[in-house]
Amino acid sequence: MSEKFKNIITNDKNFYQNVLKKDPNNYQAILNLGLIDIKENKFSFAKEKFKKLLKIDVTKYEGHLNLSNIYSFEGDVLKANNILNDYLNNIQENIELINAKAINLFNIKEYNDLEVHINKYIYKFESYILYYLKGYILSEANQISESEKFYKKSISLNINFWNNYDLLLKQYEKQSRLKDFKKLIDKTKLIFKNNIRLSYYESLYFFRVSDYLKSLNILTNKKIEKEFMSQHDEVILADYFHLLSRVYEKLELYNDSYRLAIKRNKTILGFKENKKFNKKLILDTISVYKNFFDKKNKPKSNFISTGINHSNLVFLIGFPRSGTTLLDTILRSHSQTLVLEEKPYLLNIRHQFYKNHEISDILKMSETTKIKMQQEYFDSFNYKSDKLIIDKYPLNLIELGFIKTIFPNSNIILAVRHPLDCIISCVLTSFKMNDGMVNFKNIHTTSFFYNECFELLFNYFNYYKINYHQVKYENVIINFKDEINNLLKFLNLNFEESINNFQETAKKRKKINTPSYDQVIQPLYLSSINRYKNFDEINKIKVDIKRWVKEFSYK
Repeated sequence: MSEKFKNIITNDKNFYQNVLKKDPNNYQAILNLGLIDIKENKFSFAKEKFKKLLKIDVTKYEGHLNLSNIYSFEGDVLKANNILNDYLNNIQENIELINAKAINLFNIKEYNDLEVHINKYIYKFESYILYYLKGYILSEANQISESEKFYKKSISLNINFWNNYDLLLKQYEKQSRLKDFKKLIDKTKLIFKNNIRLSYYESLYFFRVSDYLKSLNILTNKKIEKEFMSQHDEVILADYFHLLSRVYEKLELYNDSYRLAIKRNKTILGFKENKKFNKKLILDTISVYKNFFDKKNKPKSNFISTGINHSNLVFLIGFPRSGTTLLDTILRSHSQTLVLEEKPYLLNIRHQFYKNHEISDILKMSETTKIKMQQEYFDSFNYKSDKLIIDKYPLNLIELGFIKTIFPNSNIILAVRHPLDCIISCVLTSFKMNDGMVNFKNIHTTSFFYNECFELLFNYFNYYKINYHQVKYENVIINFKDEINNLLKFLNLNFEESINNFQETAKKRKKINTPSYDQVIQPLYLSSINRYKNFDEINKIKVDIKRWVKEFSYK
């Protein structure tokens, strides 16, 4: 192949076909015809051409790379990576193929294999793809400072790779590093002109610094609004609806705020990955638990074995948006506590148990089985025997029967907030979806879910005579000292001055994995109390919820 031919760029099939008449095994001509086939969506023809390239010259990487890309596109990532591995292991290490394998592993969320792959090559090659993916993995592991370094390394190699800026901007905002957030926005705007995501981030910045009119002006600019509404990326559209809903509420346009939140919820529920979630599953579980943990079904024997010592274990439960993140942050400020990240540590052992057991088996398990389950739970995090372990996972209130059977000596903190405030806040909040969160589609689905959860909770209270401590969100706001002192007394903890500075604890956390991440760093504010009164829609469910308003002594 001549040097002149290498420099020819054309989509003219006839040109390459004429080349092949003279030289049937011309690698470059076959490669380019295969690439043209891909552009024309003729993948089966392209595949045959790339297979031929492997026979013509197995040492050239282009055939392997493009054949692998086709298999990856078709969803056969295993075959795609086998082709890449064969080249990398038997011929030579090639950065194009290394990057391709990394992208494949990322796309199928094989993060452990991805990390091994990256670590093998990242210090051998200068690759913006590997640096970016390393940053992503570190970010997911809450190693935020380290991840930032790799994003910046990736940017230094490819200033035009948007993904780095996108994740860095998200990171700065979630860390409330608002000066860095604005500085990066301004820098990025010079590189990416008319980027709709940057418009969103700029509006988010003004929202975070309380310049709500500026934020609104960006979001409702006719050109920008049209661009958002024409987005094929549903994530961007959901973010747009969410931010606009929040801005409207701050500007006291409450009905518009609710309307946009409903649009956001509908958009999020329409995500392909969210269609697998079914609210009926959790509602059916609640129904089964309500029937089983009924006082009239309780066995005469009251004995429940304790297993290994777990008197230092506390479960912080409550309906979402009831102040659990605030309590998490306050208790995290105490030197004698270990507050776990909000992860399903308990649900994991619960799911494992019910794979092979009926619900009635929970009261029949042997001491050996219980101890094994307890140990698996404690092994799932960095357990410290000298600390008070606080597992904060709000909807564990549904699993309180399981908790008090497996960990009968554990302490329970129940976070309570005005039921109508809880409900409206759940509808207005953008949650990561699961079978529980899909119940927050609108005011009616949320109020139904609330009723079901608390009917079950009081079944548990009657079944087990559970000793629990209730913390009212409103009391924390209005009478912080007394409410928190009562909580500390229940937990046998002495008051520490760090409790009063709990916002500083929140600021030091690199990543807060809840929707309240930007609120817990703020001073306590009264506007969250009786929030429901601003929304006309709430009047439609007041009758449905009045039982709980009375139960928790609200008006």
